[in-house]
Amino acid sequence: MIVQVDRTEIESSLRRKGFVREDSRHRYFYHEVEGKRTGISTHTSHGSQFKTYEDNLLKQMRKQLRLDTLRQLRDLLECPMTEDDYNDILRKKGLI
Repeated sequence: MIVQVDRTEIESSLRRKGFVREDSRHRYFYHEVEGKRTGISTHTSHGSQFKTYEDNLLKQMRKQLRLDTLRQLRDLLECPMTEDDYNDILRKKGLI
């Protein structure tokens, strides 16, 4: 089953979950907790061919965001997972 997520939904969700956006060749999203960067980041591309992200790009993003499953990534992007929930996952892994 191919999963697709709209790039604008990804970017909007990341900002709501404690990520700060910086633009350059790509749109970089850096995770912050209490104003400090955690070292976790991901990016989206400006190109028209990247208006939606499918499984292969979502799998790469899942790894960058240090999540274990695509389900966790979907929960993060579709908002059942809160910023606190995401931070708890990272704390349990010793990443923040």
